[in-house]
Parts: sequence; structure tokens; C-alpha cells
Amino acid sequence: MKFDKTSFGKIWIDGKKYSHDVYIYPDGKIEKRNKKNSPRIDGHRSLSEWELNLILEKEPEVLIIGMGQSGVLPFTEDVKQKLSALKDEKEIELVRGNTPDILEKANEKFKSGRKVAAIIHTTC
Repeated sequence: MKFDKTSFGKIWIDGKKYSHDVYIYPDGKIEKRNKKNSPRIDGHRSLSEWELNLILEKEPEVLIIGMGQSGVLPFTEDVKQKLSALKDEKEIELVRGNTPDILEKANEKFKSGRKVAAIIHTTC
């Protein structure tokens, strides 16, 4: 798995363009992000606990969160608490930031042989 590049509303993974947000599971499956359970915060669809649980049930060792081109992806309070607990307990390595800024680090994690999952926001 390799992130090639990103631009507003798009990401290229292994040479294929995705024109939407994506989930990447530890087995390499890529799926369109389902925002139906994500409430709006300040006009933006948030990262919801439902989505986070969808990824965490696959038991990744590394979780990558691309927060959009400008890092605007908001988190619900439940997600903030859960991510903080994961970080404090060192259960999962968390990589998060503006989507363009994390691509290189994410590619390093994919090469590491560890179980890597991702939630990638491609706009904002």
C-alpha cells in the first residue's frame, strides 16, 4: 500500500484515484468513508465514534487519520476521549494531521509490516 498524492477531494493510492474520503483496513481493503453516522460540527461532517469503532474492531497496531487538506476534520467528544485513551494506554500508535502532511509518514508505517488502518478525509 502506498499513498501517491492528494489534492482537494482526491487521493491516489497505489496509482488509483479515489474522489472521496476512504477507510483503509489492515488487510489492505479500501472502502468509501460512510459519513451517515457522522454529525455535523461547525458545518463539517465529523469523525464519529461509529466510524472509529468500525476501524478499531479490525485491531490495527497503527491508526492513521488524515484530517483533510487544511486539517479541518472535526472529532466528536466521544472520539476525542477514545483517541486520548488509546494514546495514553499506548494500545495503538496514532498518526494524525493534515492529509498532505502525513502521506510520507503513513507510507513508512505501511512498509513496516505492522497492521495499519486509516481514515482519510480528502477535502477541507
